[in-house]
Amino acid sequence: MELSPQPPSSSSTTPPPQEHTDIFSLTDNVLADKLTFIEEIGFGNWGSVWLCRPKADPHSPNADDVTRIQENKIAVKLVHRSKTPTTAARVRSLWNEMKIVREFKSDPHPSIIPFHSFIITPSYAMITMAYLPTLITVEVDESRARKWFRFLLSGVEFLHKRGVVHNDIKPANILLSHKNVPVLVDFGFAERYDAKSSKAFLSNLSYGTPEYLSPERARGLPHDTRKSDVWSLGVTFFEIINGRTPFELYDGEQFATKDDLERYWSRTLRGKWVGTWTMSKPAEQLLRRMLAPNADLRYTASEAMADIYWVQKPSEVSHSECPSQLLSPLTYVSCLRTFNELQLITCLREGPFTSFSYALQKHKGEHRPFEPPRAWISTLPKG
Repeated sequence: MELSPQPPSSSSTTPPPQEHTDIFSLTDNVLADKLTFIEEIGFGNWGSVWLCRPKADPHSPNADDVTRIQENKIAVKLVHRSKTPTTAARVRSLWNEMKIVREFKSDPHPSIIPFHSFIITPSYAMITMAYLPTLITVEVDESRARKWFRFLLSGVEFLHKRGVVHNDIKPANILLSHKNVPVLVDFGFAERYDAKSSKAFLSNLSYGTPEYLSPERARGLPHDTRKSDVWSLGVTFFEIINGRTPFELYDGEQFATKDDLERYWSRTLRGKWVGTWTMSKPAEQLLRRMLAPNADLRYTASEAMADIYWVQKPSEVSHSECPSQLLSPLTYVSCLRTFNELQLITCLREGPFTSFSYALQKHKGEHRPFEPPRAWISTLPKG
């Protein structure tokens, strides 16, 4: 007689393993039970950044995917949810930022900020990520900065090969890891393209931080966004060594008005470095190729990675102070068009702030403190 199969007894039945996720919908009270909000470390028109600590032991059997983080401190980028078009746009922007950085969770790079999770509550939307407290140093010796440059170039090349551009590279968006590795943060302006599309990486929008905009982006002309990333990275490299951008006469030169910005951008259009600077000849040659005002002659990230500068030993790289009136050999006639064509748009001054402009803006009285829901108040430090 053939026996029909019997279902397993309840004692031998085990529930299927729960699938891990990194996107959560929680109540405000549940979130307050999971994270301690220690202090606000950054803010801007988009929202704020908080230093937080998971409350549960990540090794506890009761830990869930929100608290199963091996770090005792994390950074939380937070946007307030309300029924207005502006805040809805900020939540969408944060969601898009999350989708970009989330792609690298299983394919990480040491110079790209690690993403943990996206959490949405009735009151807030937020990204949790690694907490790195140290801003990259500027005005440092080239021999020390050389490794940082290599890491950052590698990170930008990594992004571009995966169809992503950062769109806001600057020292204020670079933190140092515990291993002294520079890490790109704040992907609020980042874009992802289908690399197979004929329109991949093409844009005519002008946004970002004014002092780091490429000439074509500052003018709102059609441009390859990857080349604009390379320009911003070149300006950043120069500033890390010299303490100012190559187009500032001195550290702290102000560009608060339209006329100020036109004066600054006229220098970028000519590829004219001003003031004095100290760096090796190979470093200068690398940066001049990254800062060619004509984007067609400008390095890509991969070309910059292949530059002869990286082949030389640091001991072979001699330093010299360069005169202030040198012009780039790659200066191009097409860049010398009337500067009145510049298209200035509001978002140039409404881009994300970082935690490092926080103290200055708070001092100026521009700080609008984030008000957590009542359930969180007990988790915040007194006074």
